Amino acid sequence: MSITKLRQQGGAVVMTIPSEILAAKGWSVGMVMKINSVGEAMNTIPLKHPPRGRKSVSEILSDVDIAEIQKLNEQLGDHETVGRELI
Repeated sequence: MSITKLRQQGGAVVMTIPSEILAAKGWSVGMVMKINSVGEAMNTIPLKHPPRGRKSVSEILSDVDIAEIQKLNEQLGDHETVGRELI
């Protein structure tokens, strides 16, 4: 739990959000947030969720180790058929 203080900044009232909470939530400066009042409390959620590590197909494939795949295929290719599979 963190404790913060409301302060006046120009015509607005500002509350500081600790950086460790921002990092844990994946929030950053400039995000548009929705604020709801719930009794004596309030909650806030981003209007648009930030992407979490999305990669393109080419980025994913660039991480594939071709030598490792070839070695795995060689190891698995020596087995006898068990059912009606074609090898």
